[in-house]
Amino acid sequence: MNENQNLKSETQEEKSKEELEKEEEEKHKIESLRKAGKIAQDVKKYIKPKIKVGVNVYDLIAETETRINELEGICAFPVNLCINNIAAHYTSPIKDDGTEIKEEDLVKIDLGVHIDGYIVDTAFSVNFNEDEPLQNIIQATEIALDAAKMMVKPKTNTQDIGKKIEDIVKGFKYNPIRELGGHQIERWTVHGKKRLPELGSQGGDVMEAGEVFSIEIFASTGEGSVHNTQYSYIYEINPYSGRVPLRRKTSKQILGFVNKNYKTLPFAERWVAKEFRLGVAFGLQELVQQGKLQAHNVLAEKKGVYVAQIEETILITEEGFEQLT
Repeated sequence: MNENQNLKSETQEEKSKEELEKEEEEKHKIESLRKAGKIAQDVKKYIKPKIKVGVNVYDLIAETETRINELEGICAFPVNLCINNIAAHYTSPIKDDGTEIKEEDLVKIDLGVHIDGYIVDTAFSVNFNEDEPLQNIIQATEIALDAAKMMVKPKTNTQDIGKKIEDIVKGFKYNPIRELGGHQIERWTVHGKKRLPELGSQGGDVMEAGEVFSIEIFASTGEGSVHNTQYSYIYEINPYSGRVPLRRKTSKQILGFVNKNYKTLPFAERWVAKEFRLGVAFGLQELVQQGKLQAHNVLAEKKGVYVAQIEETILITEEGFEQLT
């Protein structure tokens, strides 16, 4: 065997090794996603009957997160429990604020599970309000979701799916929320590069086999637009911030804890408070001011408006998709 043949043989061997590693990683990804999806399904079945009028929201969120851990999953983000005009990003603060589910409330639970950074994201709504304008609001999101799934396959542009979602939700006399919607999910990243919009006018991205997407649909009795409230109980590392000076010892400790335990995933201030008894609020405040953390403000429609939500995570396959949640 000459030198050229030896080199060719070694290259083929290296290529084969790389291919095997890639196949092994893909297998690990699929297994992790399916396990996370099964846990998310089980948690939804477990928690849905417990959502009742008079139930304390702090307790309900804590029980949901505990159940994820009991089933050997890890929370991909704090459980969101949003009521009426609150559309997203509400989770309980450090101390129980006394919020309870009331008669005539429209409740949304949004939860995420990850296994080794492979994430699924899912949400559902429960309506305790029997007023005429709200009778079909959950059905509107469910039908829009089913229609969206029928369109999913490789090379589909998510803008087309967004137009279908918009047409169905508006057909029920509700409005999609323009600032919110579905999204690609990548490893250790809940909101990936590609998006799956709520409106057909918002542009889109092409789906490819092997990618993971959440189909997330909101229906609002209002104008279909949310604003940042002054409240934020969820934070996330800013991976692009670089080194910055931190004055507080607690800030440095919190940053190290978050990097180790949550990486780039969102976390709750109450999770951090379990580790650090004092100085959490000031530590988080300094980290946000210095750009090390991003605060996720609670998002709300106008007062008096009701918002419903549904969300499922799918894996794009060569044939179409596999629903994970």
